[in-house]
Amino acid sequence: MFLSEIKLLLKRRRTEVLFILLLLEPWLLAFLIYQFGGGGGQGPNFLNLVTHNGIFLVLASLSSLLPLLLPLAVSLVSSDAIAGEASNGTLRYLLTAPVSRFKLLVHKMSSSLVFIFVLSVTISLSGLVAGSVFFPVGKVLLLSGQTVSFFHGVLLVLLSALLVGLSLICVVAIGIAISTFTDIPVGATLGTLGAIILSEILDNITQVRGIWPLLPTNYWMSFSDLFRSPIIFSGISKNIVNQVGWLIFAFSIALAKFRFKDITS
Repeated sequence: MFLSEIKLLLKRRRTEVLFILLLLEPWLLAFLIYQFGGGGGQGPNFLNLVTHNGIFLVLASLSSLLPLLLPLAVSLVSSDAIAGEASNGTLRYLLTAPVSRFKLLVHKMSSSLVFIFVLSVTISLSGLVAGSVFFPVGKVLLLSGQTVSFFHGVLLVLLSALLVGLSLICVVAIGIAISTFTDIPVGATLGTLGAIILSEILDNITQVRGIWPLLPTNYWMSFSDLFRSPIIFSGISKNIVNQVGWLIFAFSIALAKFRFKDITS
């Protein structure tokens, strides 16, 4: 059932469109930087670094997609897991099979998690190709000033993609949890995206800094610490613990609701 869920998810027209649009983003960003140059901004200045080494296009792309477009894509998929089946009238038939509600929820969660890692890795590969086409590539100058080989840099990029995928676990968990409370997929998507946007807003209000470590988006940019020597693991490890915590919390809510959900469609 797990493999069938993944095939069904990846073959949906909406998923294919999302993949195409997000894979084109690094190419669009590369073209704009090539034409107009990099820019400033908060956090690690990957945009300026792109013009010196195309490998940084991957990090610039992930950094630009992470605040909104990636959560939007993931929320569209995860919030459709239960609410979409209920809206289409197929949830009742899924539950008539010899599969418990717990297993169904696990399969839906697992297939959505596979989706986010496939998405983040393919975006990174697209960015790596686009960066190599538009800009010079070679030895990578780390954010801490040291230089490593190109292949070492590619390895760090792939690890960054995995960390970005890991950072989106909370979006999957929240999306599936909300989808168990409604039969309207759009409502579940908006609720999930609203929760993530609220977290990002609170993450910039110093008066509530006491709750920052609990926010699902607080450590999202920790993947940039991979490009330091030595690697700073504190933010990365906190992000992993944070995401696992949100996964357990949201899945528990989803299971508690779904176990006793009255399936009428």
